Amino acid sequence: MDPSMAGPQVAQPPVPGAPAPGDTSSTAGKASPLFPPAVQHNVRVLSSLSTLSACFSGLVAGVLGLQNYTGFLLYLLTAVSSALVFGIINCHGNMGKYVAGSHVPLVGSDRIGVRKWRGWVGLMGLGQENFLGFLLFWIGGYALIHVYD
Repeated sequence: MDPSMAGPQVAQPPVPGAPAPGDTSSTAGKASPLFPPAVQHNVRVLSSLSTLSACFSGLVAGVLGLQNYTGFLLYLLTAVSSALVFGIINCHGNMGKYVAGSHVPLVGSDRIGVRKWRGWVGLMGLGQENFLGFLLFWIGGYALIHVYD
């Protein structure tokens, strides 16, 4: 069939809220310098490493028979030391380049120092899933070794 015989071409209506074709002024200030697939990969890797280090430290706390504050101190010490290792070796100390949480400014605070601390705290992985893994392995390790003595 001849394309000239198909009839007149109807222009599609613009999508509401979408910028006009060729208009880059509206998206230039909102574009993120982080590449989303790379950020997703980094988050997955850091989450896996944080979970593994929390579970391993829970197992160590249980096997050593640590109780009360000493077990939680081991958890915090492990989280801080693993964040230092990840931050220095993998991120080369540049949190804004590799950790997504350090790139978003706090409300009312756009200071660079605050962003760097948020990156280090993000690397520590002190979230609920890591803490529950730590508790699970701490209780399990303690029960297997010390409860039935």
